[in-house]
Amino acid sequence: MAKQTTTAEVAPGFVTRIRDFFDDIIGELKKVTWPTREDLMASTKVTFFLLLISTAIIFLYDRVFGFFIMLILNVSS
Repeated sequence: MAKQTTTAEVAPGFVTRIRDFFDDIIGELKKVTWPTREDLMASTKVTFFLLLISTAIIFLYDRVFGFFIMLILNVSS
């Protein structure tokens, strides 16, 4: 037969839950491996380089498609 408990468990209060939440956040942040300054600078340079390449590609697509659309609109009128 299963054991039955007669004591009712009381849920922790709002303030206790908030405090536990922030304690958990601090504990997780202590586990994070933060990048060194050199790693951060290298990642930033790669990000800016890829952003420049993406911008150039989108600019070229916009110009090419815009040219063809204007060509189609001028032919049809």
